[in-house]
Amino acid sequence: MRRKNRVETLLSANGDFDAFIVKSPADIAYLVGITFPFPDQSMFPAALVVRRDNPDYTLIVPAEWESILKSFSWKEKSKVYSINDGTPITAFLNALREVIEKTDLCGKKAAVDYSSWTVSEIAFLKENCPNMVITDLDPIIDRIREIKTEDEIECIQAAAQIADRGLIGALNHVEGMIGTGNCTLSEFLERVRAHAIEFGANWIGYMNICQGRKGRSWYTPIYDLSFAKEGKTIRIDYSLTYKFYWTKCSRIFFAGKPDQKAKDAYANNMKLKNFAVSILKPGIRISDFCEAIRLKAEEEEIELLYDEGFGHGVGTSEYELPMLCADNDEILKAGMVIALDVKTIGSKDEIIHSVDIYHLTPEGNTRLSDFRNWDTMYLINGVHTEH
Repeated sequence: MRRKNRVETLLSANGDFDAFIVKSPADIAYLVGITFPFPDQSMFPAALVVRRDNPDYTLIVPAEWESILKSFSWKEKSKVYSINDGTPITAFLNALREVIEKTDLCGKKAAVDYSSWTVSEIAFLKENCPNMVITDLDPIIDRIREIKTEDEIECIQAAAQIADRGLIGALNHVEGMIGTGNCTLSEFLERVRAHAIEFGANWIGYMNICQGRKGRSWYTPIYDLSFAKEGKTIRIDYSLTYKFYWTKCSRIFFAGKPDQKAKDAYANNMKLKNFAVSILKPGIRISDFCEAIRLKAEEEEIELLYDEGFGHGVGTSEYELPMLCADNDEILKAGMVIALDVKTIGSKDEIIHSVDIYHLTPEGNTRLSDFRNWDTMYLINGVHTEH
Protein backbone atom coordinates (compact mmCIF):
# COMPACT_ATOMS: atom_id res chain seq x y z
CA MET A 1 0.00 0.00 0.00
CA ARG A 2 2.87 2.33 0.83
CA ARG A 3 4.30 1.94 -2.69
CA LYS A 4 1.03 2.66 -4.45
CA ASN A 5 0.39 5.75 -2.37
CA ARG A 6 3.69 7.27 -3.54
CA VAL A 7 2.71 6.83 -7.18
CA GLU A 8 -0.68 8.33 -6.42
CA THR A 9 1.01 11.24 -4.64
CA LEU A 10 2.96 12.00 -7.79
CA LEU A 11 -0.10 11.64 -9.99
CA SER A 12 -2.08 13.98 -7.75
CA ALA A 13 0.64 16.63 -7.82
CA ASN A 14 0.08 19.81 -9.78
CA GLY A 15 1.48 18.45 -13.03
CA ASP A 16 0.02 18.70 -16.52
CA PHE A 17 0.72 15.20 -17.86
CA ASP A 18 -1.24 12.09 -18.83
CA ALA A 19 1.54 9.66 -17.88
CA PHE A 20 5.06 9.58 -16.57
CA ILE A 21 8.14 7.56 -17.46
CA VAL A 22 10.93 7.54 -14.86
CA LYS A 23 14.34 6.08 -15.57
CA SER A 24 16.26 7.15 -12.47
CA PRO A 25 16.87 4.18 -10.12
CA ALA A 26 16.35 6.60 -7.23
CA ASP A 27 12.94 7.66 -8.55
CA ILE A 28 11.91 4.03 -9.15
CA ALA A 29 13.01 3.07 -5.65
CA TYR A 30 11.09 5.99 -4.16
CA LEU A 31 7.88 5.33 -6.08
CA VAL A 32 7.54 1.54 -5.97
CA GLY A 33 10.23 0.31 -3.57
CA ILE A 34 12.08 -1.79 -6.14
CA THR A 35 15.89 -1.56 -6.00
CA PHE A 36 18.47 -2.96 -8.38
CA PRO A 37 22.09 -4.05 -7.78
CA PHE A 38 24.56 -1.17 -8.18
CA PRO A 39 22.15 0.64 -10.53
CA ASP A 40 24.30 3.76 -10.99
CA GLN A 41 27.15 1.64 -12.35
CA SER A 42 25.03 -0.79 -14.39
CA MET A 43 24.94 -0.76 -18.18
CA PHE A 44 21.31 -1.95 -18.03
CA PRO A 45 18.65 0.80 -17.94
CA ALA A 46 15.26 0.31 -16.32
CA ALA A 47 12.10 2.40 -16.45
CA LEU A 48 8.72 2.71 -14.77
CA VAL A 49 5.79 3.65 -17.01
CA VAL A 50 2.55 4.83 -15.39
CA ARG A 51 -0.53 6.17 -17.13
CA ARG A 52 -2.72 8.46 -15.04
CA ASP A 53 -6.06 6.90 -16.01
CA ASN A 54 -4.80 3.31 -15.80
CA PRO A 55 -4.19 1.57 -12.45
CA ASP A 56 -1.52 -0.70 -13.96
CA TYR A 57 2.18 0.15 -13.80
CA THR A 58 4.82 -1.36 -16.07
CA LEU A 59 8.45 -1.87 -15.10
CA ILE A 60 10.92 -2.34 -17.93
CA VAL A 61 13.96 -4.35 -16.83
CA PRO A 62 16.71 -6.48 -18.39
CA ALA A 63 16.43 -10.26 -18.20
CA GLU A 64 19.25 -10.23 -15.64
CA TRP A 65 16.98 -8.37 -13.21
CA GLU A 66 13.74 -10.27 -13.74
CA SER A 67 14.33 -12.34 -10.61
CA ILE A 68 14.58 -9.12 -8.59
CA LEU A 69 10.95 -8.33 -9.39
CA LYS A 70 9.99 -11.73 -8.01
CA SER A 71 12.02 -11.16 -4.85
CA PHE A 72 10.07 -7.92 -4.27
CA SER A 73 6.76 -9.69 -5.03
CA TRP A 74 6.06 -7.29 -7.91
CA LYS A 75 2.44 -7.84 -8.92
CA GLU A 76 2.16 -5.15 -11.58
CA LYS A 77 3.09 -5.50 -15.25
CA SER A 78 6.65 -5.91 -16.47
CA LYS A 79 8.48 -5.86 -19.78
CA VAL A 80 11.73 -7.81 -19.90
CA TYR A 81 14.32 -7.15 -22.59
CA SER A 82 17.41 -9.12 -23.57
CA ILE A 83 20.78 -7.97 -24.82
CA ASN A 84 20.35 -10.65 -27.48
CA ASP A 85 18.09 -8.04 -29.09
CA GLY A 86 20.97 -5.57 -29.43
CA THR A 87 23.06 -3.41 -27.12
CA PRO A 88 21.61 -2.80 -23.65
CA ILE A 89 20.50 0.70 -24.68
CA THR A 90 19.01 -0.42 -28.01
CA ALA A 91 17.17 -3.34 -26.43
CA PHE A 92 15.86 -1.09 -23.65
CA LEU A 93 14.59 1.57 -26.05
CA ASN A 94 12.86 -0.99 -28.24
CA ALA A 95 11.15 -2.44 -25.16
CA LEU A 96 10.14 1.07 -24.08
CA ARG A 97 8.65 1.76 -27.50
CA GLU A 98 6.56 -1.43 -27.23
CA VAL A 99 5.22 -0.40 -23.82
CA ILE A 100 4.41 3.12 -25.04
CA GLU A 101 2.52 1.73 -28.02
CA LYS A 102 0.70 -0.85 -25.91
CA THR A 103 -0.40 1.74 -23.35
CA ASP A 104 -1.36 4.18 -26.13
CA LEU A 105 0.86 7.05 -24.99
CA CYS A 106 1.96 8.26 -28.42
CA GLY A 107 -0.64 11.01 -28.57
CA LYS A 108 -0.44 11.91 -24.86
CA LYS A 109 1.51 14.23 -22.59
CA ALA A 110 4.29 12.22 -20.95
CA ALA A 111 6.53 13.57 -18.19
CA VAL A 112 10.05 12.12 -17.89
CA ASP A 113 12.79 12.65 -15.35
CA TYR A 114 14.94 14.52 -17.86
CA SER A 115 18.17 14.47 -15.84
CA SER A 116 18.30 10.66 -16.15
CA TRP A 117 17.94 10.57 -19.94
CA THR A 118 20.57 11.06 -22.60
CA VAL A 119 20.05 13.32 -25.60
CA SER A 120 19.91 10.29 -27.89
CA GLU A 121 17.26 8.61 -25.73
CA ILE A 122 15.02 11.67 -25.85
CA ALA A 123 15.62 11.87 -29.60
CA PHE A 124 14.50 8.23 -29.88
CA LEU A 125 11.24 9.05 -28.10
CA LYS A 126 10.58 12.04 -30.35
CA GLU A 127 11.37 10.09 -33.50
CA ASN A 128 9.27 7.04 -32.62
CA CYS A 129 6.41 8.90 -30.92
CA PRO A 130 6.26 12.22 -32.79
CA ASN A 131 2.79 13.02 -31.40
CA MET A 132 3.78 12.48 -27.77
CA VAL A 133 4.38 15.71 -25.86
CA ILE A 134 7.37 15.28 -23.55
CA THR A 135 7.65 17.42 -20.40
CA ASP A 136 10.11 17.55 -17.51
CA LEU A 137 9.08 15.64 -14.37
CA ASP A 138 12.19 16.48 -12.33
CA PRO A 139 10.92 19.67 -10.63
CA ILE A 140 7.76 17.88 -9.46
CA ILE A 141 9.22 14.61 -8.22
CA ASP A 142 12.24 16.31 -6.65
CA ARG A 143 9.95 18.50 -4.53
CA ILE A 144 7.79 15.55 -3.49
CA ARG A 145 10.87 13.59 -2.46
CA GLU A 146 12.04 16.46 -0.22
CA ILE A 147 9.47 15.54 2.44
CA LYS A 148 10.23 12.12 3.92
CA THR A 149 7.71 9.59 5.16
CA GLU A 150 8.08 7.76 8.46
CA ASP A 151 9.45 4.59 6.86
CA GLU A 152 11.97 6.62 4.83
CA ILE A 153 13.21 8.32 7.99
CA GLU A 154 13.65 4.93 9.67
CA CYS A 155 15.79 3.70 6.77
CA ILE A 156 17.94 6.85 6.73
CA GLN A 157 18.45 6.62 10.48
CA ALA A 158 19.49 2.97 10.18
CA ALA A 159 21.93 3.90 7.39
CA ALA A 160 23.44 6.70 9.50
CA GLN A 161 23.90 4.40 12.49
CA ILE A 162 25.54 1.75 10.29
CA ALA A 163 27.97 4.34 8.90
CA ASP A 164 29.24 5.30 12.36
CA ARG A 165 29.37 1.65 13.43
CA GLY A 166 31.53 0.94 10.39
CA LEU A 167 34.00 3.59 11.53
CA ILE A 168 34.08 2.36 15.11
CA GLY A 169 34.53 -1.23 13.96
CA ALA A 170 37.54 -0.18 11.89
CA LEU A 171 38.98 1.81 14.80
CA ASN A 172 38.85 -1.31 16.95
CA HIS A 173 41.44 -2.81 14.60
CA VAL A 174 43.55 0.30 14.05
CA GLU A 175 44.06 1.40 17.64
CA GLY A 176 47.32 0.11 19.01
CA MET A 177 48.79 -0.06 15.49
CA ILE A 178 49.44 3.65 14.89
CA GLY A 179 53.14 4.31 14.55
CA THR A 180 54.06 0.63 14.35
CA GLY A 181 54.25 0.60 10.56
CA ASN A 182 51.53 -2.04 10.41
CA CYS A 183 48.51 0.03 9.30
CA THR A 184 48.27 1.80 5.96
CA LEU A 185 45.60 4.37 5.29
CA SER A 186 44.19 2.20 2.49
CA GLU A 187 43.84 -0.73 4.89
CA PHE A 188 42.13 1.51 7.43
CA LEU A 189 39.61 2.63 4.82
CA GLU A 190 39.02 -0.94 3.64
CA ARG A 191 38.22 -1.96 7.22
CA VAL A 192 35.61 0.83 7.34
CA ARG A 193 33.99 -0.50 4.16
CA ALA A 194 34.03 -4.12 5.34
CA HIS A 195 32.57 -3.32 8.75
CA ALA A 196 29.80 -1.17 7.28
CA ILE A 197 28.79 -4.09 5.04
CA GLU A 198 28.92 -6.46 8.03
CA PHE A 199 26.62 -4.12 9.98
CA GLY A 200 23.99 -4.14 7.22
CA ALA A 201 24.91 -1.63 4.51
CA ASN A 202 23.64 -2.71 1.09
CA TRP A 203 26.50 -1.04 -0.76
CA ILE A 204 29.10 1.64 -0.36
CA GLY A 205 29.30 4.80 -2.43
CA TYR A 206 32.06 7.40 -2.25
CA MET A 207 35.05 6.77 0.06
CA ASN A 208 38.02 8.96 0.93
CA ILE A 209 40.70 9.07 3.60
CA CYS A 210 43.36 11.71 4.14
CA GLN A 211 45.97 12.54 6.74
CA GLY A 212 47.58 15.75 7.98
CA ARG A 213 48.09 18.53 5.43
CA LYS A 214 46.67 16.35 2.65
CA GLY A 215 43.35 16.87 4.41
CA ARG A 216 43.12 20.27 2.67
CA SER A 217 41.98 18.39 -0.46
CA TRP A 218 38.58 16.77 -0.89
CA TYR A 219 39.89 13.91 -2.99
CA THR A 220 43.09 12.15 -2.00
CA PRO A 221 43.47 8.92 -3.97
CA ILE A 222 45.68 6.47 -2.14
CA TYR A 223 48.43 5.14 -4.34
CA ASP A 224 51.51 5.37 -2.11
CA LEU A 225 50.28 3.09 0.69
CA SER A 226 51.06 5.75 3.32
CA PHE A 227 51.05 4.60 6.92
CA ALA A 228 48.82 6.13 9.57
CA LYS A 229 51.11 8.38 11.62
CA GLU A 230 51.01 9.88 15.09
CA GLY A 231 50.57 13.62 15.50
CA LYS A 232 48.23 14.04 12.53
CA THR A 233 44.51 14.38 11.91
CA ILE A 234 42.83 11.67 9.85
CA ARG A 235 39.62 12.45 7.97
CA ILE A 236 37.30 9.81 6.56
CA ASP A 237 34.41 10.68 4.23
CA TYR A 238 32.09 8.04 2.84
CA SER A 239 28.52 7.22 1.91
CA LEU A 240 26.40 4.09 1.98
CA THR A 241 22.87 2.84 1.51
CA TYR A 242 20.50 0.80 3.61
CA LYS A 243 17.42 -0.44 1.75
CA PHE A 244 18.37 2.06 -0.97
CA TYR A 245 18.39 5.03 1.42
CA TRP A 246 21.63 6.98 1.50
CA THR A 247 23.59 8.56 4.29
CA LYS A 248 26.73 10.70 4.28
CA CYS A 249 29.37 10.26 6.98
CA SER A 250 32.47 12.39 7.57
CA ARG A 251 34.49 12.22 10.79
CA ILE A 252 37.78 13.62 12.08
CA PHE A 253 40.23 11.60 14.21
CA PHE A 254 43.59 12.43 15.72
CA ALA A 255 46.37 9.88 15.92
CA GLY A 256 48.19 10.28 19.22
CA LYS A 257 47.89 13.27 21.53
CA PRO A 258 46.76 16.53 19.87
CA ASP A 259 48.34 19.85 20.71
CA GLN A 260 46.20 22.79 21.80
CA LYS A 261 45.92 24.18 18.25
CA ALA A 262 44.43 20.91 16.99
CA LYS A 263 42.01 20.78 19.92
CA ASP A 264 40.94 24.39 19.36
CA ALA A 265 40.40 23.83 15.62
CA TYR A 266 38.00 20.97 16.29
CA ALA A 267 36.27 22.86 19.12
CA ASN A 268 35.75 25.85 16.82
CA ASN A 269 34.14 23.63 14.19
CA MET A 270 31.82 22.17 16.82
CA LYS A 271 30.93 25.66 18.02
CA LEU A 272 29.76 26.65 14.53
CA LYS A 273 28.08 23.31 13.92
CA ASN A 274 26.14 23.51 17.19
CA PHE A 275 25.06 27.03 16.29
CA ALA A 276 23.87 25.75 12.89
CA VAL A 277 21.90 22.97 14.59
CA SER A 278 20.27 25.50 16.91
CA ILE A 279 18.79 27.43 13.96
CA LEU A 280 18.10 24.43 11.71
CA LYS A 281 14.31 24.36 11.80
CA PRO A 282 11.26 24.70 9.55
CA GLY A 283 10.41 28.22 8.44
CA ILE A 284 13.93 29.59 7.99
CA ARG A 285 15.06 30.61 4.52
CA ILE A 286 18.13 28.64 3.45
CA SER A 287 20.01 31.75 2.31
CA ASP A 288 19.35 33.33 5.74
CA PHE A 289 20.49 30.11 7.45
CA CYS A 290 23.79 30.21 5.55
CA GLU A 291 24.31 33.92 6.20
CA ALA A 292 23.72 33.44 9.93
CA ILE A 293 26.48 30.81 10.05
CA ARG A 294 28.83 33.11 8.11
CA LEU A 295 28.20 35.96 10.54
CA LYS A 296 28.73 33.67 13.52
CA ALA A 297 32.07 32.51 12.09
CA GLU A 298 33.07 36.14 11.53
CA GLU A 299 32.12 37.02 15.11
CA GLU A 300 34.09 34.08 16.52
CA GLU A 301 37.00 34.63 14.10
CA ILE A 302 36.76 31.09 12.75
CA GLU A 303 37.92 30.37 9.20
CA LEU A 304 34.85 28.99 7.45
CA LEU A 305 34.51 27.35 4.03
CA TYR A 306 31.40 29.33 3.21
CA ASP A 307 31.29 28.83 -0.56
CA GLU A 308 31.20 25.04 -0.11
CA GLY A 309 27.66 25.23 1.28
CA PHE A 310 26.38 23.57 4.45
CA GLY A 311 24.97 20.27 3.27
CA HIS A 312 22.01 18.89 1.38
CA GLY A 313 19.12 16.48 1.55
CA VAL A 314 19.55 12.70 1.48
CA GLY A 315 17.11 9.95 0.52
CA THR A 316 17.05 7.52 -2.38
CA SER A 317 19.74 9.78 -3.87
CA GLU A 318 23.05 10.54 -2.20
CA TYR A 319 22.54 14.24 -2.98
CA GLU A 320 19.04 15.64 -3.25
CA LEU A 321 17.01 18.72 -2.43
CA PRO A 322 17.24 20.92 -0.52
CA MET A 323 20.76 22.25 -1.12
CA LEU A 324 22.02 24.37 1.77
CA CYS A 325 23.83 27.08 -0.18
CA ALA A 326 23.89 30.85 0.01
CA ASP A 327 21.89 31.52 -3.17
CA ASN A 328 19.00 29.19 -2.30
CA ASP A 329 15.90 31.11 -1.21
CA GLU A 330 13.89 27.97 -0.47
CA ILE A 331 12.23 27.74 2.97
CA LEU A 332 13.09 24.73 5.12
CA LYS A 333 10.06 22.51 5.83
CA ALA A 334 9.14 19.90 8.41
CA GLY A 335 9.79 16.42 7.06
CA MET A 336 13.03 17.25 5.28
CA VAL A 337 16.13 15.20 6.11
CA ILE A 338 19.42 17.09 5.95
CA ALA A 339 23.07 16.01 5.92
CA LEU A 340 24.46 19.03 7.79
CA ASP A 341 28.05 19.82 6.83
CA VAL A 342 29.80 22.83 8.40
CA LYS A 343 33.41 22.97 7.18
CA THR A 344 36.22 24.95 8.78
CA ILE A 345 40.03 25.05 8.46
CA GLY A 346 42.30 23.29 10.95
CA SER A 347 45.70 24.22 12.38
CA LYS A 348 47.53 22.63 9.41
CA ASP A 349 45.17 23.94 6.73
CA GLU A 350 43.20 20.71 6.71
CA ILE A 351 39.39 20.59 6.36
CA ILE A 352 37.60 20.01 9.66
CA HIS A 353 34.02 18.79 9.57
CA SER A 354 31.71 16.19 11.09
CA VAL A 355 28.58 15.42 9.07
CA ASP A 356 25.40 14.48 10.92
CA ILE A 357 21.93 13.69 9.60
CA TYR A 358 18.95 15.69 10.90
CA HIS A 359 15.21 15.24 10.47
CA LEU A 360 13.34 18.56 10.56
CA THR A 361 10.34 18.34 12.89
CA PRO A 362 7.65 20.97 13.55
CA GLU A 363 9.50 21.83 16.78
CA GLY A 364 13.02 21.94 15.33
CA ASN A 365 15.17 18.95 14.44
CA THR A 366 16.15 15.46 15.55
CA ARG A 367 19.57 13.92 14.96
CA LEU A 368 19.28 10.59 13.13
CA SER A 369 23.00 9.77 13.18
CA ASP A 370 22.76 9.04 16.87
CA PHE A 371 24.99 5.99 17.34
CA ARG A 372 27.47 8.05 19.36
CA ASN A 373 28.34 11.63 20.17
CA TRP A 374 31.17 13.25 18.15
CA ASP A 375 31.23 16.59 19.99
CA THR A 376 34.86 16.03 21.01
CA MET A 377 37.65 14.91 18.69
CA TYR A 378 38.13 11.15 18.67
CA LEU A 379 41.67 10.22 19.69
CA ILE A 380 43.37 7.14 18.24
CA ASN A 381 45.62 6.83 21.23
CA GLY A 382 46.59 3.47 22.67
CA VAL A 383 43.85 0.86 22.95
CA HIS A 384 40.38 1.82 24.15
CA THR A 385 38.33 -0.65 26.18
CA GLU A 386 35.07 0.83 24.93
CA HIS A 387 33.77 3.06 22.15
